[in-house]
Amino acid sequence: MRDLRHAHASWLLHGGAGLQVVKERLGHPSIATTERYLHTLPNTDETALDALAKTRRRAK
Repeated sequence: MRDLRHAHASWLLHGGAGLQVVKERLGHPSIATTERYLHTLPNTDETALDALAKTRRRAK
């Protein structure tokens, strides 16, 4: 069961779901627990920077 939960969380994050959404779906009491799944995303920092850049472009 643990492997299935891990896969589900990883797929959600890889697909662009936010940490808060994954936290709620998995029933984690703390966002820190959900953050453990971020290791599955090799480009997490780049993805966050891209999202910020898109938001800034829309604001102009």
